[in-house]
Parts: sequence; structure tokens; C-alpha cells
Amino acid sequence: MAHDVFISHSSKDKNTADAICSILELNKIRCWIAPRDVTPGKKYATCIIEAIKQSKVLVVVFSSNSNSSDPVSSELESAMRYGVVIIPFRIENTIPTEEMEFYLASRHWLDAITPPLEKHILRFPKIGYCTFMEKHCVEIHL
Repeated sequence: MAHDVFISHSSKDKNTADAICSILELNKIRCWIAPRDVTPGKKYATCIIEAIKQSKVLVVVFSSNSNSSDPVSSELESAMRYGVVIIPFRIENTIPTEEMEFYLASRHWLDAITPPLEKHILRFPKIGYCTFMEKHCVEIHL
């Protein structure tokens, strides 16, 4: 299935990631999220890389959990390599590690620190991003 957004998260933040995915999909924005979209029998890492390569945007649920997650860091590195727009969605007031700072320092963050979380998630469908992929500007409305 084709998708617009890859949702990167620590497994410890799965509930938040699932909520973001639900809101986006209710607004007709196709999402790829693990483990839901991992193809059975296929290597997990292969599925992740294929999904990132096919995405226009990677939303990273940023928390102390993802801040120390090697898989999340690898997903961010891949997104940068393939020119995927990265949107950090901060759910905790956590200072990024040096590695995370490298990937996220120049990005505009969406802060979702103050409750209720749903209020911040509902902002996604109102945001538009433009990225250049294969020399064409692709407009996506999140």
C-alpha cells in the first residue's frame, strides 16, 4: 500500500504513535507504522527502509524513549539520506542526545508537551509541507 507518512517511534510510545496515525488516516493521509505495516515473513529492517524511501514525510514521536533508541536514530538517518522531510513531534521536555541533535537541530518542532495530547495531534491535518523529490515539488497537507 502506498503511503505519505512514516511514523517513527519507540515501542514505549506506541499509544501516542497510534493516535497520530489514526488522526492522519481519518484525514485521508496514508501512514506506515511498525509493527502494523511490516510484511509477515519479510526482514523487519528491509520493510522499514523500503517504507522510508517511499515516504514524503517522517514524523518522529520525540521523547526520552526515542531519544535513546538506536532504531529511531537509524530511521532518522535513513530519512535524511533519502530526502524525506522530518517532523519532530515532542511529547516530553527532553534534551536531545548529540546524535538526535544532529538529525533534528535544524527542524521546526511541533511541541505536544502540554496536555491534552489530542489537541496537538489534531494540528497535523492543518499543516502543509513541501519537499523536493525527483526535482518536483510535492505538496502534502498534514
